[in-house]
Amino acid sequence: MNMKLGLQLLLIDLLVHTACGFIFGTERNLEDHKTLKVKIRNSTTSPVLAGTLNLPCHITYKTPLESTNVGRQAVLASPRVKWSFISNGKEVEILVARGHKVKISEGYRFRASLSHYSKSADDLTLVLNELRTNDSGIYRCHVQYGIEDDHDKVEVKVKGVVFLYREGVNRYAYNFFKAQEACAKIKAHIATADQLLAAYYSGYEQCDAGWIADQTVRYPIQTPREGCFGDMDGYPGVRNYGILDPDDMYDVYCYVEELNGEVFLGSTLNKFTLEEAKDYCRTLGAQIATTGQLYSAWSEGVDFCSPGWLSDGSVRYPIVTPRERCGGNLPGVKTIFQFRNQTGFPDSSSKYDVYCFRGKDF
Repeated sequence: MNMKLGLQLLLIDLLVHTACGFIFGTERNLEDHKTLKVKIRNSTTSPVLAGTLNLPCHITYKTPLESTNVGRQAVLASPRVKWSFISNGKEVEILVARGHKVKISEGYRFRASLSHYSKSADDLTLVLNELRTNDSGIYRCHVQYGIEDDHDKVEVKVKGVVFLYREGVNRYAYNFFKAQEACAKIKAHIATADQLLAAYYSGYEQCDAGWIADQTVRYPIQTPREGCFGDMDGYPGVRNYGILDPDDMYDVYCYVEELNGEVFLGSTLNKFTLEEAKDYCRTLGAQIATTGQLYSAWSEGVDFCSPGWLSDGSVRYPIVTPRERCGGNLPGVKTIFQFRNQTGFPDSSSKYDVYCFRGKDF
């Protein structure tokens, strides 16, 4: 009886393995015999805020496409192309193309295009202009031809962050030339108009007028309100005071792109004064981080709910995931001010943690 049962189990096992081998072998054969293949050349890419993204996607065919008549028949016989964007598990259509027709989704109108498609239907290179922070995610190039389809995808991280910077004691303390120097001292650059606009479209809001690189003074507003109307009344957008006298006094919008190292939190039980904080970083073969470096680290995902000293005497901390008792319900680099009007850095003898920076060459 046991021998008979054993033979039955052995027979079942052989049948299962044979069936699986047939199924997987068939899948491999189907893959090998596909007549089309879609390939994105770059596996990862890191364009910059307000810049341009180029994603080369190409179709290759094992056999040439059959020629068809012109008009509707030709369109229907052409491969269907779709570019889509995936973020947080949600897929959004960027554009669809078939034949000579390209339909761009409303959210990407005037920004997205297939730059070479009109000259070569096999070249599906996607061009996306005026990049925003929220353009970071996965891009998928999908082609359907008859009963066959194929796709490829690539992850994109848009680098660069715009932030308001002000002098420690007073609001509106920089003329145009001092504003540029202030950004340089914290390892950043004064932001351009395009960078501030891209930051606005990424969700950035700041009701403080600041210099930018073209000697204009601007500020981005998502929710218009009293004191933040500027030149746009009740409409959202980037307020613009125009080109002003370089001796006028305002804050400044800075821009930072590359971290070129790592920012890390230094902490002890008794915390540090500002000078102790600088010494602590030096003992680790590092230096106290600048405000620009902390913003860059935050844009790359650094998150600490712990206020720490920075080189300019400010105390800040980076929050990517908002949570209770960590600076409110919005992500960002949080700043500890002495006064309610958001001015005044803490006294240098105050005790805090420290953010250190170690360059890549260390």
